[in-house]
Amino acid sequence: MSTLVINKKDLLENIERIKELVEKNGKDDKGNSLKIIAVVKANGYGLGIVEFTKILISKGIKSFAVATKDEAYILREAGIKEEILLLTPNSNKEDIKKLIDNDIILTLSSKEDAKSIESVGKELNKKIRVHLKIDTGFGRYGFIYSNREEMIETLKPLEHIKIEGTYSHFSVSFFDEKYTKLQFERFINVIEVLKLNEIETGLLHISNSSAFVKFPYMNLNAVRIGSAFLRKTIF
Repeated sequence: MSTLVINKKDLLENIERIKELVEKNGKDDKGNSLKIIAVVKANGYGLGIVEFTKILISKGIKSFAVATKDEAYILREAGIKEEILLLTPNSNKEDIKKLIDNDIILTLSSKEDAKSIESVGKELNKKIRVHLKIDTGFGRYGFIYSNREEMIETLKPLEHIKIEGTYSHFSVSFFDEKYTKLQFERFINVIEVLKLNEIETGLLHISNSSAFVKFPYMNLNAVRIGSAFLRKTIF
């Protein structure tokens, strides 16, 4: 049976190093510091999702992302009040209501998601916070980057959804620079089309841990950092 042993001192040093790199890698297009979205999925990469999150909060990190709704609920039940983004889309109305009750930011990745979230928002008479997911080539989920008409037709009429961010996932940023650059170009092109059609895009984020270090110009408004917190070798 394998055991993961993490020296807390090294972990804290890694967090500080990442924060220093965020400052070094400059500002976004509005002159604001890059935002760190800490990804604490997979039980905090084996550290314990609550324990890991609390350590990150103690170092000044205020925004988190999880892979499942259960991870989000665990953090809320533990008293974590900071911002939480659920990276996996969900179009089940009862799940959406519970997630909203727990102040979780949703991922909107399809026409089906939009229909369900808009319906719940209308029922509750409130705007529901979401981040829009674009599939630039990873193939897991999201609006396909090339299907701009579907995006516009889906997003333009929404009245009970507030898009606070737009993001995508790199497939192979750790070893394929050419494809990573292609994905980034696709993402930026989609953002331009959405803005031309007066669709809010909010905070833009596509960089994961490896892209954050290797391609600083791709960091946009925010970076999603997960495994880099545990690995000194990435620096």
